[in-house]
Amino acid sequence: MKKFAASALAATAAASIVSTAAAAPSLVINDGEPIDIQIPPGFSYVTTAGGSASTLKVGTPGYVFCANVGQAIATPVSMQPQHDRWTLPTAGDIPKVGYSGGVLSINQQTETSLACQVRGPLGELRSPFSGFGDMLFRDNWEGLLDQQFANLVNWRPVRAFTWSAADWTQVPNDSCTWDLDPNLPVASENSLCAAAAGVRPVAGGSPNDARYGDRAPTMWTLSTTSNFIYLARIDARFGVPNGAPNSHFPPATPPQGPEQASTVDIAVRDAYDSTYLSANGTYCFLRQLPATLSDNVCSGGDVYFSHSLVGADGILSERIPLDVGFTPAKSLYVAVVRQKAGGGSPAACQPTAAISVIADPVVSRHEAGDEFVGDDVVFGFRPGDSFSWMGCVP
Repeated sequence: MKKFAASALAATAAASIVSTAAAAPSLVINDGEPIDIQIPPGFSYVTTAGGSASTLKVGTPGYVFCANVGQAIATPVSMQPQHDRWTLPTAGDIPKVGYSGGVLSINQQTETSLACQVRGPLGELRSPFSGFGDMLFRDNWEGLLDQQFANLVNWRPVRAFTWSAADWTQVPNDSCTWDLDPNLPVASENSLCAAAAGVRPVAGGSPNDARYGDRAPTMWTLSTTSNFIYLARIDARFGVPNGAPNSHFPPATPPQGPEQASTVDIAVRDAYDSTYLSANGTYCFLRQLPATLSDNVCSGGDVYFSHSLVGADGILSERIPLDVGFTPAKSLYVAVVRQKAGGGSPAACQPTAAISVIADPVVSRHEAGDEFVGDDVVFGFRPGDSFSWMGCVP
């Protein structure tokens, strides 16, 4: 990848495109672990005439979810991760881009508001720990199957529990608040916690409250005539745990007055298979788990915020503001009703959408915040489908 081919793109843009004849390069974001770059398409860096804006597009065999969280600095460079069939979030605040020795580096040794979550082609992750906290020495490659299930949940399983034949009704459904008896986290995350979790309505005989459902490894989804609907639970906390599990959902009657300023933000982003799904639709925040999914899930008494998907990419772009004095912790459900695009359905064992939470990178780096990142991305499939390591049979 030491050769570049330069070509004019129309009359107002110039591009440097990586040659696809050499060995595959890798991508490093914020001095993190190397990520393979998919060949083709490789990567391209396109600058408009006058240099007022540049776009870096990078194709990967896995999934890269990025956002600007915290105090962003306006820079002319934006990054658009690419994955076959998918539309992924675009992020900016990129003052430094370099390519040397087969490595494309983004913001090397440079602290910005850019933060990303990375998953492999099968939704797997190398380690569930961020590398900024006490769990650094457990940051090694983990296998699939039962170990990857464990990587999805910040929990020390109770005796006799096994991930190879998991009873998900036993798995805590609140990712950031713990009862400590018998549920203990692997990483305590005492400075900042963020999670996007799968959930399902309680099954027969489940000990859990129907308002909060049973934990699940994937999102709850529904495919209707015109729409694909997916739902995840979001948990966020700034500071040490407080209160009981499931105690941080918004009240039925929200407090009056202007929204308080936040000390730290948690970004919420989604991504989707844009061959199968379109940029059009609606999303909403809910106070409790709905009894059923439907085209009308974003209407009703438990919805306290609803909005149309906007922009050419239709990416859900929200934040959860946290402050120790006003809102130290928050839980909610986010539902997306996305219109179908009319293209072909994804192959068996391939996801249709994903939701990610991305914590403020300054807090994560300097205060060991959001140390357990295994629960920061959750994928959605057509009902009954999943990744192959989750049991999907093509």
